[in-house]
Amino acid sequence: MSSLTRYKKTIMFQNVDRNDWLKIITDTHDEFQKSIGDLSGQNVMIDFDTSIIPKDIRPFHLVTLACLIHFLNNLGLKVHLSKQNEAMFSYIYNDLGFSEYWRGGKDHVDAPGYDSIFNLWRITEEGKDLYAPRVEKYLKQTYFIEKDLSAISVGLVEAYYNVFDHAYADGNAFSLIQFDDETSILYVAISDFGIGIAKSVRDYDKSITTDKDAILKALEDNFTIKSTTRNKGMGLSNILAPAKEARIFSHTGLVYKHENVTKGFDCDMSYPGTLIYYEIDLSQMENEEIITEFDFFD
Repeated sequence: MSSLTRYKKTIMFQNVDRNDWLKIITDTHDEFQKSIGDLSGQNVMIDFDTSIIPKDIRPFHLVTLACLIHFLNNLGLKVHLSKQNEAMFSYIYNDLGFSEYWRGGKDHVDAPGYDSIFNLWRITEEGKDLYAPRVEKYLKQTYFIEKDLSAISVGLVEAYYNVFDHAYADGNAFSLIQFDDETSILYVAISDFGIGIAKSVRDYDKSITTDKDAILKALEDNFTIKSTTRNKGMGLSNILAPAKEARIFSHTGLVYKHENVTKGFDCDMSYPGTLIYYEIDLSQMENEEIITEFDFFD
């Protein structure tokens, strides 16, 4: 890119703090959502402060960034990644292959240099049942041979179904999973720029007046808005069941779970869809029950 290239906007991430990161994501979305006129061909630069290093980046940061890039790309903008922070450029552009999702039109690419990362995956009709079992299988074969990890797969599948069936995100829905083998923590993030769980529930139940209450409603056992005939009807409760800590952010509503306590909050910023991110301590998962013999004539 020539040094003479003019950028309509430079999006600068100063740190990895969750609130600061989300404010940049939501402010940028709102700014361009309200733009008037044709944006096709105009350039936008994404940059990172040199204090940010790849090891501080979690799935939460990457899925929200992916949704923002997809949103800007759909507006016709040309999105560029700055090389000022060489480590971050190499990590996102080369190691994680972000450009392949838009320039290459792919839904998933491997990150061969990072065994602990299940790289960015675009949630699609064809793949929503396939990705979660792959995660479970890998974890069992690599780290936890004797652990029962079925709850992880069930939660992921339910999350993907909710995103695909409820969000109407038109391809702007991503998941990324990372495992920290030093702490045994599994980090999961799922994001879409669709209509959002909060709006979906409030449209279904007009008596609900706040986004936080809509998310809490969606977390009730067996709650479903019956958006499609294939809807499983298990609600979002299965997603957070095994989580030690979790957050669901949709529009101005935030629901936070820590241990066994779940609370809803009103936020100043509005997330343009739904963001789900949670942590699971895999060392605390129960051992798998293995039946070694049985007798038909007990």
